[in-house]
Amino acid sequence: MLFFVAMQIFSAELHDERAILSFIRQFSNEDPFVAGEAVAALANIGGPAVEYLLKSLIDKNDNVRWCSAIALEKIAPTGAQAIPGLTATLKDKNPDVRWCAALALAKFKSDATAAVPELLNLLNDDDRDVRWAAYIALAKIDKDKINNPPQYSGIVEKLQKLTPPLMKELHVPGVSISVIANYELTSSICFGVTDAARPSPVYEKTVFEACSMSKPVFAFLVLKLVEQGELNLDKPLCDYLPEQFINADDYAKLITARMILTHTSGLPNWRKGGEERGGPLPLYFKPGTKFSYSGEGIYYLQRVVEHITREPLETFAKRNLFDKFGMSSSSFIWTEDLALQIATGHDAAGACLARSRYTHADAAYTLYTTAKDYATFIVRIMDPKAADADSLTFKMTKEMFSQHVRMDVRDVIDRPGRSLGLVAYRGLGWVIDSTITGDIVYHSGANQTGFACYSQFNRREGSGIVIMTNSKNGSDLWSRLISIVGDL
Repeated sequence: MLFFVAMQIFSAELHDERAILSFIRQFSNEDPFVAGEAVAALANIGGPAVEYLLKSLIDKNDNVRWCSAIALEKIAPTGAQAIPGLTATLKDKNPDVRWCAALALAKFKSDATAAVPELLNLLNDDDRDVRWAAYIALAKIDKDKINNPPQYSGIVEKLQKLTPPLMKELHVPGVSISVIANYELTSSICFGVTDAARPSPVYEKTVFEACSMSKPVFAFLVLKLVEQGELNLDKPLCDYLPEQFINADDYAKLITARMILTHTSGLPNWRKGGEERGGPLPLYFKPGTKFSYSGEGIYYLQRVVEHITREPLETFAKRNLFDKFGMSSSSFIWTEDLALQIATGHDAAGACLARSRYTHADAAYTLYTTAKDYATFIVRIMDPKAADADSLTFKMTKEMFSQHVRMDVRDVIDRPGRSLGLVAYRGLGWVIDSTITGDIVYHSGANQTGFACYSQFNRREGSGIVIMTNSKNGSDLWSRLISIVGDL
């Protein structure tokens, strides 16, 4: 209450230097409410307080600088003389101060154009909230600057520098990365070994388990069938191949291929005991009503595809995709030809796990492939100029990458810069992150056999990356890489 009395005493002389300095001194008070009242008082004073706040904006005390930035944000757009000081504050060591400084600059709109270079740098800040503030400021000051294409020169050198320390920290024995720029596979870089117990170096033809990144490859094959008129995305799958579900006779008649590919079928991720034994299969909700990730759905759709084509998935995939796209090291099943190329999976401590030997295809997770093969696949489906008889039509490609279902249960991938995420959606077989500059398409995967992988691409700008690892800790590795390199 004493502070309110002080405010009343000074209310008649708001422009008095003593009053302003008295309020600023309250910024170091341990009680945040007292500091907040001082901020409000200075905001009421307005312009005459700006020059004093600029001095406190460089105070040694973090809280003083923070409150000074808050006050300047409340006063803005009055006090344009604060723009240089606020711009310098974008480099402050305290993220709360950087955050407030960026939001203050946003209020000056085009008058703060000089701050644009520093705000662009701030899009790569370690703090996600600071990146958001930088985006808000840029959107108000000069939004066109956000849309300038990124420069990919030096990205390989950055990956070469970042990856080995992460591998060591996370006990990841081997990593293979392929980089896409300007709609072309530009680089393939490899690190570490294929097997910690029998070290041999990872190279371009080292085969990894693609894990759930199998699903988008299968989605492509499904959409080829749709184009050929053999399958309808919106026709109930029971019309092609009935499936018995637990206590869900009516719901079973609703499931379509579109629902499967967008993970809205109502099926669980996996039934108890897994799909191999053919145990009871439940439906958890009315198909088409919400998102819930489901490997079982993909496996059901696989059986429909095999019923329609009258051939195993691997045979269909080899004839319609692997051979045509030059993916010579890819297969949905283990083969003798690939055996010597397949890496060994590892646990979180870096110890070898038993090698997988998938002799029966499962479109949800059994794809064996290389980072280079997978990047080749991405290049063919992402390039708007690459449509040919072997690829999907423009119309079907658009359908695949449309935002079909919003995924409120899943956060967007943490990326810096122009790839700051807004909302996550499901396309047909892919995840789509809506970002401040457009959509980024991605999919990740992790198998209990000790593999984890990730891929993403930007169809507008022709950039992309595939990261494959032979470790259960691979998800940590790729997520940390992407949080630094962003849109690739």
